[in-house]
Parts: sequence; structure tokens; C-alpha cells
Amino acid sequence: MSKKMIRLMLFFSLAGVAGCGYYLWHAGKVSTDDAFVERDVIYLTPRVSGVLVEVLVSDNQKVATGDLLARIDPKPYEAELQSASARVAMQQAAMVKAQADLEAFVARLEARKQDALAQVNVAKAEKQHHESNLARLDAQIAQARRDVDRYERLAGRKQVSEQALEDAKTNLATLSAERETVKASIDVAASKVAAAHSQQKTVASDERNIAVLRAAIGQSEAALKQAQADEARASLALQWTEIRATSNGWISRVEKHPGSFVSPQTNFAIEVTGAAWVKANFKETQIGDVRVGDKVSVEVDAYPGVTFSAKVESFQPGTGSRFSLLPPENASGNYVKVVQRVPVKIIFDEVPDGVQLWPGMSVIPTVYVSGS
Repeated sequence: MSKKMIRLMLFFSLAGVAGCGYYLWHAGKVSTDDAFVERDVIYLTPRVSGVLVEVLVSDNQKVATGDLLARIDPKPYEAELQSASARVAMQQAAMVKAQADLEAFVARLEARKQDALAQVNVAKAEKQHHESNLARLDAQIAQARRDVDRYERLAGRKQVSEQALEDAKTNLATLSAERETVKASIDVAASKVAAAHSQQKTVASDERNIAVLRAAIGQSEAALKQAQADEARASLALQWTEIRATSNGWISRVEKHPGSFVSPQTNFAIEVTGAAWVKANFKETQIGDVRVGDKVSVEVDAYPGVTFSAKVESFQPGTGSRFSLLPPENASGNYVKVVQRVPVKIIFDEVPDGVQLWPGMSVIPTVYVSGS
């Protein structure tokens, strides 16, 4: 065998060993360099409009939840709160007055009811008294008539004096006159009863005003609740003149400074918060065997030679291009198939102290697939 043949056999043997080694090394794992560190990025916007009078943070500063970052001029909101508080006080006074008016009216109405009832009872008693007198007089008049008839017969036989007859007639006339007086008194008492009943009806009709006064109280209560709601909104607006951090994190960039006019449509600053994770854009041909929970080793360009332990947390339910600003439209005759990328979320098991992982940093994740 020639030396040339020996060299060719040796070359192909080494190539085969290298190929087998490469396959064995890469079998059961997938990797990509299209991967970056991600964190929650919050665009801090004011909740009210106004002029910034104070900015208390700077770029790259660490902040904690609730830290005061900036102040908007509070004077207009303080004035609005004072005005709203004054309206609340006015509506409270109006409601107290409406309640007092109702209570006073009910008290007066009850007194009028009792007075009208008393008038009815007095008028009825007076009428009954006169009717009793009339019955008594009718009985006396009937007796007086019988006496006159009897004295006339006796006087015709000269058995009584003429004076006795005249006295009997005078008594009859007196009783008859008294009867007319009592009868007139009965008519007067009857008119008093009717007037007292009429007064009762008037009082009863005035009871309808109670509903009107209660409606006024209801309106006052509604106006008070509206004023209190306005006061609460004004109080919130005043509180919102202080821009505070919503979570622990770092201020990436302050975009507005004292003297700037800001509004809810204005970005005041950008905050980076939350734990770091990796967004790895694997080819769609790579993820067939990848499962949630698979182990991942992550190399970060900023820390060469250091490998971070991680695991697959989730898959985006769609390719990256499908959720881009301008999704591809493939319904055309010149379609060219392109391998798509599927974003996979990878979370770190632990990040050592002092390691800085910021959004956008390049990494290379290697997934040890369990589904292969």
C-alpha cells in the first residue's frame, strides 16, 4: 500500500471520528445566538397634567417602590380640592336644613292634626249638648201645651183664675222661644263641626308635602355624594402631583426635567424592574423536542467563560414575525419559504450577586432537550 493511500485512509478516519464527536457533542441539545436578556420596562407617565417643579432622580439611579421621583406644581390642585371641600360643606349644610325642615313640618302637621281633632270633638260635644237641650225643651213644651189646654178648660168652668191661665201661656211662649235659640245654637255647632272636618281634610292634604320634603332630602343627599366624589377626585389629583416609583428597579432614563409641562400622554422616565430572563428566538426547526422545564445553560457575552443555569419557562404562541408591527402577507404568487423564529422564554435558576443583566444584552442559550 502506497504512502499516499495510507495518508488518505488516515485523513478519512480522522474526519469520521471528528464527525462522530461533533454529532455526539451536539446531540440532544439546541442553541441559538439570536437571544437577549429581557426585564420589565415601565414607561412612567404622570396621572395629571402640570409643570414639573422638582425632579428627584437621575439616569441609572436605583429606586424602591413608593420612592418620590418628581413633583408637579400642586397649587391648581390644592385650589380645586379647597373648592370641592367647600362644596361638600355647603351640601352638608343644605342636607341638614332639609332634614330640619322636614322634622319641623312634621311636628307642625302633627300639632295641626291634634288641634283639628280637638276642634271636631269640641264642636260635636257642643252640638250634642244643644241637641240634648232641644230634646229637654221639646218635652217641656209638650207639657206646657198640655198645661195651657188644661187651664183653658178649667178657666172656662171658672175653676182656676185667669192669672193661672196667663202664666201657663207665658211659660209655653218662653219655652218655645228658648227652643228656637237652642235650635239656632245647634245649627251653629253643626257649622263648627263641618269647619273642623274641613280643617282635618286640609291637614290631611298637607301631608303630601312630606313626600316633597323627603324628595328634597334625597336630592340633597345625592348632591352631597356628588360633592364628596368631586372632593375625593380632587384629593387623588393632588396626591398624583407626586410621581412615585411603582416598583423596585432602576431609572434607565429621565426624559423630562423641571419646567417641563407633562401630562398623562407624556413619558417622564423609563424604569427597568423585575427579574431578568432570556428571550431566545429559536428556529422553528429546533423546537420540536423542546419542552417546558428543560435545562438550559446560558452564556452571556458580558461575562465570557461564565455559564448560568436556567430552564425553559414558556413558548410564545406564534412566531416573532407574526406579532411584528407589519406581519407578513404571504398570499402572493412570489412566496419564498423562510424558516421562522419562535421566541422562547428562559428563566434563570439563580443570578449571582454583582452580575448585571440588563435588557438587550446578548446571550447564547443551549437547551438540553428532554423530548428527543
